[in-house]
Amino acid sequence: MITDPFLKWAAVTAFAVTAVYWAARSARSESIPGRLTAILHVLMSLAMLTMVWSPSTDIPTVAGMTVFAGAAVVSLALLVAQREHHLEYIYHAGMMATMVWMYAVMDSALIGGTSMAGGGGSAHAGHHGAMAMPTTMTMQPPSWAAYLNLAIGLVYLAVAAIWVAHGYRGKAATDPAHRHGGAMQAVMATATAAMFLSYTG
Repeated sequence: MITDPFLKWAAVTAFAVTAVYWAARSARSESIPGRLTAILHVLMSLAMLTMVWSPSTDIPTVAGMTVFAGAAVVSLALLVAQREHHLEYIYHAGMMATMVWMYAVMDSALIGGTSMAGGGGSAHAGHHGAMAMPTTMTMQPPSWAAYLNLAIGLVYLAVAAIWVAHGYRGKAATDPAHRHGGAMQAVMATATAAMFLSYTG
């Protein structure tokens, strides 16, 4: 998870801004697919905001996995139903799927993590013998999970760059609504990349 105070506040700000933007967009949207997509983005922004702000032990991981698995199914259904913008709907479904994985990473026991002892094991010598200090057990994710998180994080960074470039090409270059939407997608992808990269160590 993100521990650096500056990066933590940057991520909190990013997800708060995207949550507000997509909430406003969902209220303005005149199409059901557009409104559903915006609502899913609000849901993801709020979920990521909670992850950044709260200790992982306080977050119901299985419930989160279930919600975003359903969100991925909704995105796939929208993909099948639409005749255009297929790449965008594929990306949206991928976003929801990576959220399922993010919740799994937060509970290492779900992905075969191992218990590690820390913060103890020392003894204090005195007239009445040695007193052992309590040992804290933490779950560490398997090494392959860190590599997967790295790959997902790098993909999100690449997608963020694509969204920025997309904002200055074609229809988006002359349409403020499309340009703003692309910018918010880029902000969201960058902050999500930071979250995944924070789980590589």
